[in-house]
Amino acid sequence: MKVSDMGVLRERIDQLDHEIIALIAERFKVTEDIGLYKAKNDLNPQDRSREAEKFAKLSELANSYGLKPDYAVQIYRCMMDLVISRHIEIKDKI
Repeated sequence: MKVSDMGVLRERIDQLDHEIIALIAERFKVTEDIGLYKAKNDLNPQDRSREAEKFAKLSELANSYGLKPDYAVQIYRCMMDLVISRHIEIKDKI
């Protein structure tokens, strides 16, 4: 691989990172609304059945794109943990 090829690949990674961050930000805005809804309706910040359902679907989706399902689960576990923590904060404020 040429150094110039590496530059092109890194530019593509940078573009993808930009798109990923934009989507994550949008996702977190939606989860903020969900957290408010849960707090106002006295719902548990964590929904284990929804998580199990989501992880199963994410595993299938990852597999369909040639991504190891465990990678997707690990990434989403991290995001969900952050969301749950935020939902707890929201509930404590209301």
